[in-house]
Amino acid sequence: MNQAQHASIEFSLIWNSAQAAHGDRLFVPKTDFRRDIFPGSMAQELQQLQPGERIEQVFPAGELVEPWKSRDVRRIPLAGFRRDFKGLNLSPQAGRFYPGGVIAGASEYDPGEIRPFRVVEVADDRLTVDLNHPLAQYPLTVTATVTAHLGWQAQRGGSGQDIAGMLTGKGPGLQARNGTGLEYSFPLSRVDDKDDSLFYAVPRMVDHIDARSDEILTSIYSRQVQPASSVLDLMTSWTSHLDTSIKDLAVTGIGMNREELEANPLLSQRLLQDLNSTPALPFDDNSFDTVLCSLSVEYLTSPLEVFNEVRRVLKPGGAFINSFSERWFPTKAVTLWTRMHPFERIGMVLDHYIATGFADLQTESVRGHLRPENDRYRGMSPFSDPVYVVAGRKP
Repeated sequence: MNQAQHASIEFSLIWNSAQAAHGDRLFVPKTDFRRDIFPGSMAQELQQLQPGERIEQVFPAGELVEPWKSRDVRRIPLAGFRRDFKGLNLSPQAGRFYPGGVIAGASEYDPGEIRPFRVVEVADDRLTVDLNHPLAQYPLTVTATVTAHLGWQAQRGGSGQDIAGMLTGKGPGLQARNGTGLEYSFPLSRVDDKDDSLFYAVPRMVDHIDARSDEILTSIYSRQVQPASSVLDLMTSWTSHLDTSIKDLAVTGIGMNREELEANPLLSQRLLQDLNSTPALPFDDNSFDTVLCSLSVEYLTSPLEVFNEVRRVLKPGGAFINSFSERWFPTKAVTLWTRMHPFERIGMVLDHYIATGFADLQTESVRGHLRPENDRYRGMSPFSDPVYVVAGRKP
């Protein structure tokens, strides 16, 4: 039986749009150096690395994905947009992405095509659509870090993995905006628009990410949160996802349930406030070094008001970091959020930063890690909850 060398590797796709710096990390638990297709010349180099070592390779625009073509920006009849695609009751919106099957009758896409296209413009009877890959115009940098050697193992049937396709497919690029981005109608609607205090009157000590994802989020926060700094934790609950080894933090928490806040041991100050009904923050200008909003931005119905307040209370140069995943309270998340691709949600949050004057914008995604074996959702998926982060600084 044939054998091949295997390893666990974390890849990063690094690129810059007009709005932000982007880093999309993908953990591949098991790579096969003989069968898998690696970007560029990485296969040979990676076999020489020790765990923890990293290599990097730069690719011109259009090398890892199909190059951009002007003919793939085209006008189609508005009637060619299948509003009933998979029973979703879709409406074309400029700036949004949709599965290719939505325009199967008006393009070469098959009815089951899931590759995304972007709606560029909506007219009375026509649509302008962009069928190019969302990363087609960007130079891409790929880094690869060996996390573990798995030794020589038997090769079995099946095809190899296309690592570049895994990195660039299923989302990266959708967070970049064209033109001015989406147009939003505030307040954003939800299934349950009743007073939030009714929903949160009962404590909800739940996890919206698994333990592995929590470790990843904590490590991301640790890059920004310095010892002896002041932190505002917005829309918080019984955990702040901060590294407990960071010394002398002064963490102020704003949440909706007193019991949840009292259960959070990191908080030095606890305040009850519904940011949807009262977005004004009860703090002086330039009060905090860092503001966090963990796994909650999808509940904001008037986010620009809150983002403006965060910018006011941050010290100059201070960071505002939003994180989210793919689990939430479904009736309380804004409806638009629930209809978007996960990477489109990154773009939506990025729009909020742009509209409220934040600088040094960055996005990060982390996917592919394995779910802990004792996790309650292990039977549904072996993969850990993805982590998405958008950050910016007060100028």
